[in-house]
Amino acid sequence: MSGVNQNYDYVPTVEGEEWRNEMLQALQKSAKPEPIRLACMKPVPNRPPYFAEEFHGRISREEVEELLTGKDNGSASNGRYLVRESNTFPGTYSLSLAYDGKINHYKLFYENGFYFTERSNDLTSKYSNIEELVGDIISLYRKLVQMQGQVELRKEKRSPSTTITTKPHNFQTHHYKHPKWCDLCGSFMWGLKAQGKKCSDCGLNVHNNCEKSVKGECIKAQLVKERKKIPDKRKTSTDSRTNYRESVISPWVFKTQCDYQESCVRFLNHLTLKTSLFDVEGINPCYCDNCCHDVDTPLCKSGDPPQTYSLPLGWSRFRLVSTENRQTHDVSNKWNVAFLSLHPEEVDYVLDVKLNPDDLNQHVPKPLIKFTPSIICADYDAARLRYVDQETKVNCAGQIVLQVYIEPFSYKVMMRPGGGEEIDPYFKKESIYWVTNQMASVVPFAILVKTIDATYLQM
Repeated sequence: MSGVNQNYDYVPTVEGEEWRNEMLQALQKSAKPEPIRLACMKPVPNRPPYFAEEFHGRISREEVEELLTGKDNGSASNGRYLVRESNTFPGTYSLSLAYDGKINHYKLFYENGFYFTERSNDLTSKYSNIEELVGDIISLYRKLVQMQGQVELRKEKRSPSTTITTKPHNFQTHHYKHPKWCDLCGSFMWGLKAQGKKCSDCGLNVHNNCEKSVKGECIKAQLVKERKKIPDKRKTSTDSRTNYRESVISPWVFKTQCDYQESCVRFLNHLTLKTSLFDVEGINPCYCDNCCHDVDTPLCKSGDPPQTYSLPLGWSRFRLVSTENRQTHDVSNKWNVAFLSLHPEEVDYVLDVKLNPDDLNQHVPKPLIKFTPSIICADYDAARLRYVDQETKVNCAGQIVLQVYIEPFSYKVMMRPGGGEEIDPYFKKESIYWVTNQMASVVPFAILVKTIDATYLQM
């Protein structure tokens, strides 16, 4: 409706008719906006012949906003527009349009009898008059506002059973029964009692000194969803000791016993390792806190003569497939057990080349490889790889350690260089490493995987 100022922002109130006024205002707000030309009622010098009363000459943006919003109510009706000449670039023109409480400015062009903006300069977006151009822009804005409203509505309709509370962490001194690593700095939490602090709400574990470095608030999300009766793809099978759930995470098919081991499988999937490396039908034990809550002394012995090594508490184990060469050795009872720290992206290389005696050049010096019987030492040396868990969408960090049999007397004992503090209460640093270059005396039999929530982890 060109030349008519249809401002419906004010509706007179009559006593007893408030509901009518509220309904009228709601109808006016929901009505489809139309172009409202703000006419210039004074003569404008050098007005181009293809512009009419909507042209206001050379005025500033501040004057435009004052004209479109009005001096009295300070708000502009949707669809009100005018055309002006640019102060900065004389001879160029701008279309100013009010919508949803904002003033939008577009470069305006006229060519061969058609109007268009720089955002719509293709042949299908040229208009024979300005009112059609403004109407098309208004329709676009209206669709965007409707889409935004639908998004907000969907947010409001989130399940009421999902509650998210945000507050400071509630750290309490905690006595960890198993080896524990700080979720902030990633270092081992030393001691037998009161090793650190744990948030009673979200479960964040930190050193006593790291508590003050934790940034951000504690976000505790409790998701209680009503699961639809959909056939579960995870089939259950019964073992003489444990009930296992079969994971169907492609391309892996492992029998897993807890959610933590499921997350470790997803990390293996992230690394895209070959499925043929693993004994997917075998029993792959998990050593997380829930699966090994009754372990008093986290130590075992193996070999002849026997040597002590750590139980891999906090890790999940996935057994490797035995080869014919490995089956010729009766290693499980006579050889010692140790750990080799790996970078997660080098697993294939280490298994196929570095530990394969058949691939080593006899004319090249054999490399020295450093093992350890301490899982804490192996954890220190294992590189962390950040990734996003594809199921939980949480930022995580994963580590890989190779568990091997190593022939007695084929290695030399070496101390851990560096500071004077011990890193494992069960192993002296003077003998915490075993070093060998005899690859035929090393038989990898399992990969250990560890995953942690890396939301607060400093790497």
